[in-house]
Amino acid sequence: MNQGATLGAPLLFAIELAILYAAGSYAMTHLMGMSGFGGGGVLGRVAFYFLVFPGVVLHEGAHYLACLLTGTRVTRFAPFSPGRTSNGGRLMLGYVRHERRVFPIGAIIGLAPILVNPLGLVFATALLTPLTLQEVAGASPEVVLEGIFASGFLIDTPLLAAIWAYLSLSFALGSVPSREDLSSLPAMLLVFGSGVLLVGLLRTGTGSVLTSAIDDLSALAAGLYALPATVAAVAALSIGLARGTIRL
Repeated sequence: MNQGATLGAPLLFAIELAILYAAGSYAMTHLMGMSGFGGGGVLGRVAFYFLVFPGVVLHEGAHYLACLLTGTRVTRFAPFSPGRTSNGGRLMLGYVRHERRVFPIGAIIGLAPILVNPLGLVFATALLTPLTLQEVAGASPEVVLEGIFASGFLIDTPLLAAIWAYLSLSFALGSVPSREDLSSLPAMLLVFGSGVLLVGLLRTGTGSVLTSAIDDLSALAAGLYALPATVAAVAALSIGLARGTIRL
């Protein structure tokens, strides 16, 4: 395997994360606007809360789980508690109050939803659709199209299809980290970039156990995140078309 192939899987994984964050943030922001926040519209807000509820609960649950695994003391856990922040009045859908931890523990806690929410989407897809977990993890476009669309899943089992679409969108939106979650992102990106560079430098003609393991993990991560990134991108594109901000 050459160096270009070695860097391919980590680079693809990084691109999928970027798409997931950018598309998810766009969709969440515009869904809030379309739901009437800031200008009334009780029914719109209720619909928005219903849409994001599973994703928010899983998002905050990921923070809480990370706290438990790292031995971090939690002072308050609210998996779904919509309200405004005291500093700036931003919408807050849930929160986990915990003791302050330094890098890398703080980064693990803050960015835990980026791992847990996409995994929730993958498992929901394997559970509710004809696709197996292995097929979902591979996330080949041909396999997904055949297993979900061409197989008749959407027509033959409309209730399961609706539940899957609902959970997929909610979990994808819930993957987006908040401003507080992103506080450790620069350091995490530096570590990730250094790791990718190290893999390229360590790669030799005969290869090594370390670099082969990193290759395999990166390829697995890229496969797992392909579906969540696609769902977020489709949601953002659909919302953009509906609002007229994106024209084909």
